Order: sequence, then structure tokens, then C-alpha cells
Amino acid sequence: MKKVFILGIICLFFLVGCGQETIQTEEKYSFSYNNMEFVLGDVFTREKFGTEIEYSEVASCAFEGLDKTFKYEHYEITTYPDGEDDRIYSIYLLDDTVPTKEGVKITDDVSKMTEIYGNDYTQQGESYLYSKNNTTIQFYTSNGVIIGIEYSIVMDN
Repeated sequence: MKKVFILGIICLFFLVGCGQETIQTEEKYSFSYNNMEFVLGDVFTREKFGTEIEYSEVASCAFEGLDKTFKYEHYEITTYPDGEDDRIYSIYLLDDTVPTKEGVKITDDVSKMTEIYGNDYTQQGESYLYSKNNTTIQFYTSNGVIIGIEYSIVMDN
């Protein structure tokens, strides 16, 4: 009887384990502001992000349609056309009032950036580029101080 009980428990664990799906999500760079999550590649709508301060558009070099830029008070979103949708291509932070999710902001120095993001970057001049799953975050600096931060999606051509 004891063996039947133990065998029943083992079968129960096996069945429970088989019924569960492991969902893996790719970790990507994203930006958060005012309880909103800005995910590169997601569909952009004015309903979600609100009315911009400035708007501009230009014929896309890489896609059929228009690249659009929506400027808000503290950041700027550029989109690319994808059929009927506009998708988030880049997010550029405009001032020191909006830090990255990890806590780095314009006016911080490079040592804080490397303390938080590490040393696995590509450097070109005074620009530091970190990559993660087809997304990047780039820190523009001058004399060791961050003067610009930009999130971008890497498009497969």
C-alpha cells in the first residue's frame, strides 16, 4: 500500500510538471516613465502616449512609409512604419529629469554608467553602446559626463 501511495505521488508530480509551460521572454532594454513601459518594437499610438509637443515626419529610408518623431517634454520617440502600424524605433532622453530604469540619467558621470551597466560596451569616441537582444542603449558623453541617452532597436535587414 505504501508503494502504491508513493507511486501515486510521483505520478502526480509528473503530471503537474508536464502541464506547466515555461514562458521565456527575451530581456531587452526598455524605458519607463509615469507608470508607462516603452518597449522598442511595440506599436506606438497617441492614445497610449499622449499628445506630443512637436511632431515631424520624413520618408523612411529603410521602410515603405514615414518615419515619425514625437517630441514630449522629457523624451522623444521615433517610430518606423510596419504596415498600418507605427512601431517604436528609438527613444531619446532629453534632460536629467528622466533616468533609465536602472537609474542613470543625463549629468551622471561615466563611472556611474559602468557601475550599473558594466564594462561590456562598444566605445566610439565618447559614446558608449550596450546591446541586448536586438536592442541598444547608447550613452553620449563629454569629458566623462553623460549628455545624452538613446534607446534603439536593431533591425534585421
